Amino acid sequence: MKVLFLCGVFAEENEPEIIMKAKRPIEYSANIMQKKLIHGLQSQNVDLQVLSAPFVGSFPNASRIFNLNWETKEKHQYQYVNFNNIWGIRNFSRAKALKKAIIPFAKSKEDKKLIYVYSPHTPFLEAAVYAKKIDPTIKICLILPDLPQYMNLNAKVSTLYKWGKKIDVDKFESLSQQVDSYMLLTEAMKEKVDTRKKPCVVIEGVIEKEDLETQKESQSNKVKEEKLIVYTGKLNEKFGAKLLVDAFMKLKNPNYRLALCGKGDAEQYIQGKCKEDGRILYLGQVSALVAREWVQKADVLVNPRQNNEEYTKYSFPSKNIEYLLSGNPVVGYMLDGMPNDYTKFMYIVEGNQDVDLARTIETALYSEEEDRKEKYSSACKYLQKLTAEEVAKELLNINHV
Repeated sequence: MKVLFLCGVFAEENEPEIIMKAKRPIEYSANIMQKKLIHGLQSQNVDLQVLSAPFVGSFPNASRIFNLNWETKEKHQYQYVNFNNIWGIRNFSRAKALKKAIIPFAKSKEDKKLIYVYSPHTPFLEAAVYAKKIDPTIKICLILPDLPQYMNLNAKVSTLYKWGKKIDVDKFESLSQQVDSYMLLTEAMKEKVDTRKKPCVVIEGVIEKEDLETQKESQSNKVKEEKLIVYTGKLNEKFGAKLLVDAFMKLKNPNYRLALCGKGDAEQYIQGKCKEDGRILYLGQVSALVAREWVQKADVLVNPRQNNEEYTKYSFPSKNIEYLLSGNPVVGYMLDGMPNDYTKFMYIVEGNQDVDLARTIETALYSEEEDRKEKYSSACKYLQKLTAEEVAKELLNINHV
């Protein structure tokens, strides 16, 4: 069988340009997940091709990249398409470029062909359906880390954006009729996605086997005067960025530090609080490697996203998995999209006030070493089923490969 992975992945060598020209948060979580899925499929010895229209913010509001015309480097084996990145035009440009690039795959003479489409990004699905029109025997498997109507959670969006999003969602739902199978991240997604009579698997994330093998040595109860609390990701109000800063400021210990990596609509608020409280370190948008370094050296990791909006049922916070694999205590809220098992691995916040979050952070900071080890050990056992190899087997099995 010939397999095409249709996605928005970008290689590490492209990160410096993306960071330098970014005006809004970079989709690191999506990029990391795509890389792991690609690695998992490669481990199963399938004839795999990767076709990418990279996830880069649109020009001029989200990025200063006007046209994307990166050359494909042999070492990462991604085939990039060139497209115009101007807002309002770029989705049409991406779809056109992907349709052109997918023709050789669609016309190839293999008996069986399968396209994995990563994310509900309409140009990707549009290109896959176009290939299926050329060769109706092609199967499409849609990987849904999020639902399209919940993909922009900025505090303020324009009326024009809302109008455009409705058109996009309607188009996506129409194209979805041609999908043959699904990978969803939460059970609740089945309420919004018509998976009837179609193979479907629910997998909340993907990890590398090496994450389980190498991180175990990092588990320890760090004994030091200064305590570092870390958050990495989108600094959006709806993701709890303001709440985390307010909660931290309730903790008066002068030896505490809060490090925040990322960008989002709460940046200005955070920068103002940095001036009030010198213990807060705002690091801005950093590379995935630098963010990982901060995660490793933290005393406590916090995901302040609360379970107070409908979208939490239809997404899984991948940073929880990344945080757990570090071996450091993880503080967060139980979200509707999370399996109950995560209550065993994390320090769960009870209550939605900043004082509730502050209290839980302090509990985690001074938790017993045995408690930390137990949570970490339980998490590692649970997460074994999410290795790239195991997830790839599931994806191939539901498509009878």
